[in-house]
Amino acid sequence: MQLLVSVRSVAEANLAGQLSVDLIDLKEPNSGSLGATSPKVWQAVACQWHQRTRVSLALGELPEVVSVANVPAEADSVKIGLAGCRRQPDWQSELSTLFDQLPNGVQRVAVYYADAHLADSPSLEDVLDMARQLECQTFLVDTYDKSAGAVFDHMSPMQLKKLRDRLHADGLHFALAGSLRVKHLSSVAKIQPDIVAVRGAVCHRDRTGEIDAELLQSFREQLRLAWKLDRQEVLSRS
Repeated sequence: MQLLVSVRSVAEANLAGQLSVDLIDLKEPNSGSLGATSPKVWQAVACQWHQRTRVSLALGELPEVVSVANVPAEADSVKIGLAGCRRQPDWQSELSTLFDQLPNGVQRVAVYYADAHLADSPSLEDVLDMARQLECQTFLVDTYDKSAGAVFDHMSPMQLKKLRDRLHADGLHFALAGSLRVKHLSSVAKIQPDIVAVRGAVCHRDRTGEIDAELLQSFREQLRLAWKLDRQEVLSRS
């Protein structure tokens, strides 16, 4: 499993990069689940870190995204949320248009909100269909309303594990987010997502606070330990 840490500034990106996280993800937590930071921050972080670690960008929710013209070519991937799109018949066409305008080599991330009923976002099957048709490389399961619990309050570990299997069969990577905490890591290890994405768990107070180096290092170690223990359990049963 790779660890993605969401950061809101150049300073936080530098901290995450210096601690050798697998992916630096840029987003503004005060602007929602996938709130966008400024293009100035995109450019600064992508240019500085892209040769050492992958840099992903959150661009906001589809109804709010007007252009992707400022996405730097050095970015590894982008994701656009689908909140408010459930009853919008042309959402897939609009998303396709934006994806087609990305610089060559920037990968596409499909986003499914586990609390789709709160986000008024498309169903899982609709997002899966979009991911295939628009040739996304990664499928992210996240939560939209951070006050309504973690991802496991909306989907069971078994549901997520079955989804992972479907995604792998289609050649997509599976990224799991949604207010994950250390207490969830044993379940995360059993699901075996390709990417584990966090912010709040490694921040002072909550996801709107500042990233703390000790919390980040501790979370990464606990993730590594959970993965190791799960592998040992699997081997002991075989």
